Amino acid sequence: MSSPNIQSQDDQLPHLLSLKVMRLSRPQLTSTFPIYYESGTEKTSPLVDGLESLNISDLTASHPIDINQCNEIQIRDFGLSQMLKLPSAFGNIYLGENFSTFISINNESPFAVQQVGVKIELQTSSQRFVLSDTMTGPFTTLDPQKTYDTTVAHEIKELGVHILVCSVQYNSPDGKKRHFRKFYKFQVSNPLAVKTKLNNLIDGRVFLEAQLQNVSAGPMLLERMRFEPSEHFGFEDLNHVVACSNESVFGDHFIHPQDIRQYLYMLSPKDDQNDRISRTTNALGKLDIVWRSYMGDLGRLQTSQLTRKAPMLEDLELQPFMQEPVRVILEHPFKLGIRVKNHATENMKLVLTAIKTKMGSVLLSGLSSVQLGDVLPNQSVETQLEFFPLTSGLQRVGGLRVMDLYSGYTKDIDHVCDIFVLTHSDENIKPTIE
Repeated sequence: MSSPNIQSQDDQLPHLLSLKVMRLSRPQLTSTFPIYYESGTEKTSPLVDGLESLNISDLTASHPIDINQCNEIQIRDFGLSQMLKLPSAFGNIYLGENFSTFISINNESPFAVQQVGVKIELQTSSQRFVLSDTMTGPFTTLDPQKTYDTTVAHEIKELGVHILVCSVQYNSPDGKKRHFRKFYKFQVSNPLAVKTKLNNLIDGRVFLEAQLQNVSAGPMLLERMRFEPSEHFGFEDLNHVVACSNESVFGDHFIHPQDIRQYLYMLSPKDDQNDRISRTTNALGKLDIVWRSYMGDLGRLQTSQLTRKAPMLEDLELQPFMQEPVRVILEHPFKLGIRVKNHATENMKLVLTAIKTKMGSVLLSGLSSVQLGDVLPNQSVETQLEFFPLTSGLQRVGGLRVMDLYSGYTKDIDHVCDIFVLTHSDENIKPTIE
């Protein structure tokens, strides 16, 4: 931890108590450079004898080569030993981790000190948290060369500079009350960078792409990457193998520093019949991420509400649908369902007509005008139209117009959907409209 700055003390006389602060973190594996040698030879040498004397299983400093175990991989083959070491530096602290620290107060004087109280606070840019406070009791008496130890922990939920404030008060042997305070400053960084991209479909569905990058200094294991939709949406996780719903498309859950992963979710309105709120809301949901560092330290991040710029919702919406998969054959009529929904606040009396000059190579067969009747607000009406394809290949279906006879409101639909027209019927070809 960085060197403390003394803010205030009652006088310039040396204090009877000393304060030590140490961050608590998991130990690390010790890196080694083992020396491999051949043993069991008839002729010995001082070098082999010296390496044999260093062959201590706990230190793994040297290892004889065993032909029978050449295919076995052990931890020493990765340059690591079985020994653990404590971190020599303060290290990095990331958002979402638990910050734990050990506070030790030592009486370095030859006198007993009475009424010892300690207050530990964590100051952020916006808040101040009290982690431990014994200023008002119960008090502690420290005999000479004795210590008072305590441990505090706090979940880090803010970025930026944090200051650990340690205040100590006590009564000296002459009855005088004394106190001092020390600051310990550290920086909290972001372990993950999250970016989102949205694609709004005309039927109200939303494809959410979340880009996750490990910007920390070490690898991490993702224990959970979960999307929590807002109350107006259901969702489907598209990050699993189709044949096995429990298998991730990424294979494993490890992310190395600077690695990026793309997650995809499909959001659908919960109420298909009354989806105006889901169509116009900005709030989509949150990402809940749980990870562990390479030594098992747990961290958790929950993003703020993911938002979007809601698309404009027109008064009339036209959607194609099919009752069952259909093969479209050249110069053979096919039927396509049309659903028209009223998003306005007033009743509508709708008429669906064809604009043949805009229909392209897929023409409407039969009557060019269909009476859809009265449609209440947030309600829909369905009909079926018969089309006749004149050209093979990928073709556009469009050239329709919907009119409200009450208000005179008109909407032209130049593009309804795309179809693939076959030149002949083939049972081995999949349906071209689904």
